[in-house]
Amino acid sequence: MRVEAPTPDDVRRVAEAMRSRDREEFMAVSPFKTHDELVDAIVARYGEHNDVIVAHWENGPVAVGGLIHHRPNVGTLMFFANDDMEKIGSELTRFIKQRLFPGYTLAGTHRIECASLDGYEEVHRWLGVLGLEREATMRKFGRDGQDFVQFSWVRE
Repeated sequence: MRVEAPTPDDVRRVAEAMRSRDREEFMAVSPFKTHDELVDAIVARYGEHNDVIVAHWENGPVAVGGLIHHRPNVGTLMFFANDDMEKIGSELTRFIKQRLFPGYTLAGTHRIECASLDGYEEVHRWLGVLGLEREATMRKFGRDGQDFVQFSWVRE
């Protein structure tokens, strides 16, 4: 696995082939009606974003993620992947825990948060491995009334 800065092409390739539950989660919090519209918006927003990374495997880009700071010292974790995620999951998890998160916390980040579609247990377990804890259920958070779960890591 290698981790690189995003390019619009890499972000598009992952977004077009994102896992079905990732697509469902993103669509639930977006104004877009089609997957193609969502892909275009993701590429426009994250294709060259400074706080985004792309994880690659032999066949190309597999995952896109980032810690986006909408508020000072609070990072919102954004992540999606294609079906090759299982091939890089352990290595990517180590990278995030050993390099990505520590870099941000050393720079002053005191909270990392992530909202995830309720019932997406595979991702919820992974967020726990990353050190985030289930914080709250956000009822009717999605555009069609879907519940989401808020996870966070908070520096003590």
